[in-house]
Amino acid sequence: MSKQDDTPASTTISFLNCIDLSTPDVQESVSLLKQACLDCGFFYVTNHGISQEFMEEVFSQRDYKEGYYIGVEVPEDDPEADKPFYGPNVWPADGILPGWRQTMEKFHQQALGVARAVARIIALALDLEADFFDKPEMLGHPIAVMRLLHYAGQISDPSKGLYGAGAHSDYGLITLLATDDIYGLQICKDKDAQPQVWEFVAPLKGSTLHRVLGNGQERYSIAYFVEPSHECLVECLPTCKFPPIKCEAYLSQRYKDTHADLKVVHGQEKTLSFRFPFDGLSSVVQVFTSFHATSASKFLYCLQSNACLSNYPKLVTSPSPSKTLAPKACLDCGFFYVINHGISEELMEEVFEQNKKFFELPLSEKMKVLRNEKHRGYTPLFDELLDPDNQVHGDYKEGYYIGVEVPEDDPKAEKPFYGPNVWPSDDILPGWRHTMEKYYLEALEVARAIVRIIALALDLEADFFDKPEILGQPLALLRLLKYPGQISDPSNGVYGAGAHTDYGLITLLSTDDVYGLQICKDKYAQPRVWEFIAPLKGAFIVNLGDMLERWSNCLFKSTLHRVLGNGQERYSIAYFVEPSFDCLVECLPTCKSEKNPPKFPPVIYGDYLGQRYKDTHIDLNVYNKLQS
Repeated sequence: MSKQDDTPASTTISFLNCIDLSTPDVQESVSLLKQACLDCGFFYVTNHGISQEFMEEVFSQRDYKEGYYIGVEVPEDDPEADKPFYGPNVWPADGILPGWRQTMEKFHQQALGVARAVARIIALALDLEADFFDKPEMLGHPIAVMRLLHYAGQISDPSKGLYGAGAHSDYGLITLLATDDIYGLQICKDKDAQPQVWEFVAPLKGSTLHRVLGNGQERYSIAYFVEPSHECLVECLPTCKFPPIKCEAYLSQRYKDTHADLKVVHGQEKTLSFRFPFDGLSSVVQVFTSFHATSASKFLYCLQSNACLSNYPKLVTSPSPSKTLAPKACLDCGFFYVINHGISEELMEEVFEQNKKFFELPLSEKMKVLRNEKHRGYTPLFDELLDPDNQVHGDYKEGYYIGVEVPEDDPKAEKPFYGPNVWPSDDILPGWRHTMEKYYLEALEVARAIVRIIALALDLEADFFDKPEILGQPLALLRLLKYPGQISDPSNGVYGAGAHTDYGLITLLSTDDVYGLQICKDKYAQPRVWEFIAPLKGAFIVNLGDMLERWSNCLFKSTLHRVLGNGQERYSIAYFVEPSFDCLVECLPTCKSEKNPPKFPPVIYGDYLGQRYKDTHIDLNVYNKLQS
């Protein structure tokens, strides 16, 4: 099988123009649409007249599987029914799916009305009369095929030729696509370019929108293909370059080229088995995929802290599999999942609930626990600037730091990053402190288990990092994070979190189900290539930090990552596993040789961490002046 040579887009989400069908300013719509058509041929349509309630009703009819075609209803005794693509529809029995046909017929009619409105704007953008496409041979009597689609929880692997839907262009005039909130659709703006560059198109609630990549989640969409009539002769407008062609001939050939022969489907079903090369999810999820804009899937290894499950590649605490799989996960991209980590689902849910409660407080209340000089407490929007070369202002995120609880009268409290935590009042957030302290301690145990596996992967004793000066008495900072419903725009320097590496040993990240995290495997490449990492329910996303890169002499990389907002609120909890303040970090004996001398000088971790925080956080004096 020959495959296109694809390259990921440097910005992975394509930002589309939005056409508001309710606006009285027709010229503005024409201008936006013309720009969209010249740019990539995709755009959003909002306020299209189909109610939100009805859209939800259509999507709730999810008993269809894979695909289901619905066309214009033409009775068998109508002369039109002799032509391809015309005839009566095939409907599930009303006893099995009551009301299903009525819902779909209603949607078909309403979507056709939307399509005609969009086509009129397109006509104006082409300097034609608005009703040019309303002629009987075009949209007066269109073919208009509606297709319900269900993408199973299959993980696409473009490097092996596996797609939710392969690369294609649509055949007719326009297509209206309504989707759920699962990412999958990609576009390639220049189909003639080599290599092809693929970008994700974000689902937009209540709008209509190439290929589709599966990310392990079920995905539902409804495509409405607006086709001219059967007899329509399509020939160029004065500015076009294609010869005339009958719509029937073109459409029939495209369907013939892309659909299995019905004789094969009905008579020799086994010959299609090559389309389903996996024996269920136990084989599919050999590794979990990240979500990104490349032709080749980015796979993350999935580690587990115990040996309960056996269906997925994992790192367990016994030496043999650890030594085999840990280097693969760390050498590949420095990011991996950890499952079966021992923290209960109930506690994870409670932490996220309490996290959300804090950030929903009024700003005046949150400012009462503003970050102090020990880096404990609340960090407002723009407090942190991680990538000053590319950001126009600080990160679009709020945060809250929680560290090791050290009483003020403890000698350690004189050092940076040590001291008592700052807590919201228990009257305002009852149980908040208790939840966070419990999570902090349990996450630390997970971190120690992971680090023992990493030690084995580096040919060290399993307890190497358990020494008092490393993780025996770690700094370990827990940071609660909220990204507001802001759409990032990398081309204009606007990010949820700018590009950065983490400073310590490892980071444990727990997230909700909103996409946003991206990684760059090669931080020195130009242009940089960014790939999405999919959230995985109940799992930690673990990444390696700067100190592990130094300890391992760059054998394991501290991977550059960032966060892009997509208009949805996103909550996450990062647990930064840092060595102790006085820890001397220098190249490990197992990671250096005469031919591979140390690449970094020794460094005291506290000095390194202090400088990084100073470089990336707003000076507290700024807040003091604002509050005075």
